[in-house]
Amino acid sequence: MLEEKTFIEGISTPDNDRHFVTSLARGLQILQAFRPGEGPVGNNELAKRTKLPRSTVSRLTSTLLQLGYLTYRKSLGKYEPSPAVLSLGYTFLANNKMRLLARPLMHDFARQVGLGVALATRVRLHMMYVETARGGDESTLRLETGSYLPIASTSIGRAFLCKLPEGERQFLLDHVRRKNPADWSEIKKGFEAAQKDFSEYGYCLSLGEWDSSFCAVGTAARDNSSGDVVAFNCGGSSYLVTEAILRENVGPRLVALARNIEVMCGLD
Repeated sequence: MLEEKTFIEGISTPDNDRHFVTSLARGLQILQAFRPGEGPVGNNELAKRTKLPRSTVSRLTSTLLQLGYLTYRKSLGKYEPSPAVLSLGYTFLANNKMRLLARPLMHDFARQVGLGVALATRVRLHMMYVETARGGDESTLRLETGSYLPIASTSIGRAFLCKLPEGERQFLLDHVRRKNPADWSEIKKGFEAAQKDFSEYGYCLSLGEWDSSFCAVGTAARDNSSGDVVAFNCGGSSYLVTEAILRENVGPRLVALARNIEVMCGLD
């Protein structure tokens, strides 16, 4: 008898797909439930985050512990990812062509504008930083590689969505709506404004919508040979980085950086 599958945000999982291994998907859900900087997490909290039964979570954490992907802190009765998890992420970072091409350009960009710039890709309904370059301005938001940002209320997530084909974009926005029914009206309004900017200027903004003290501009690039899409953002404290600065200076330069990456991808 096939095991019943659960709704996984941002993932298409047809009920009649016999190649879909639910137990594997749930094990990966456990690994993705840990958050940067929070320390060990117990089974009860993991069950709450993944919406899986506690008995299922207990079996999964035990298995991941035996495989070496989790460490158990006996004094706390909680788990945290082990260094083995890092090896999985490093393989992606080392093999990602767009990241490798973008890295030196991002560091030059950060020095020129004095603000941090980041490169991200999608993980379900979030954008995950896979490369960052710090500028000289202390007002820059200090997020590191591996940090997650919501896809629909940040400039980097909105830019990523705008770059996708219509079908993929609507699929993800539908999942955002299902996850955030109470906030959907405001989320939709913000995205539609961002989509208009992206169509006209090649970038979109988030002016304090994700973090009230932070303003950012985002754009995206596609490797037409593989279809891969990545997004970039740049910004800083809303006290120093105004909408005018983002629109007149940072935004156009960030779009130029993304277009350079697309050209470089086509040179292989």
